[in-house]
Order: sequence, then C-alpha cells, then structure tokens
Amino acid sequence: MAVWEVVQLTVAQGSEEDFESVFRAQLPILEEADGCLDLQLLRAVDREGVFLLLVLWQSMEHHTVVFVKTEGFTKFSTAVAPFFTAPPTPFHAITVIDGL
Repeated sequence: MAVWEVVQLTVAQGSEEDFESVFRAQLPILEEADGCLDLQLLRAVDREGVFLLLVLWQSMEHHTVVFVKTEGFTKFSTAVAPFFTAPPTPFHAITVIDGL
C-alpha cells in the first residue's frame, strides 16, 4: 500500500531560497529512490522558514527500511541538515479521501 511520508522542516529565516536551491540539487536522489512515486516540497506562506515535504512511497518499508540504508539518503540528509533550526518532524499517512 502506498504511503505518504509527511515531514515538517524548519529552516533559518532568510535561508529559505538557499535551502530550496540545495534541495533542488539533491532532488534526483529522491526521484530515483526505489519505491519513490511522487514528491512535493511546500513552502509555508504564513510561517517563515517552514516547509512541508511530502513523499509518496510504494510502501512504508521503501522509506523506513530500504531508502534510509542507501548512500543517497546519507548524501541527501547531509546536504539539507545544516539549514534546520529544529529536528524534522516526520510521520507516515495513507490517503483516505482523494478529491475536491
């Protein structure tokens, strides 16, 4: 069953564009990860420095078992972690209603 990885990311105010640039450069790691079906990075418009990362995985195990053991995960995490002012807050969710 496909699951969404939902993560709130908080970065230093004023570093949002730099964070987006670094994230964009690392994007192929996520796009090419085994089991990654879709992803979005949302930037809050009413809270400075806050982003929401949504990654659709083929299964929770594709994220929590397979991806986290890859060199790509380490490279991605190392690249984006310096921007964080608080630990990321992840959870996994399934779609229960899809539509307008």
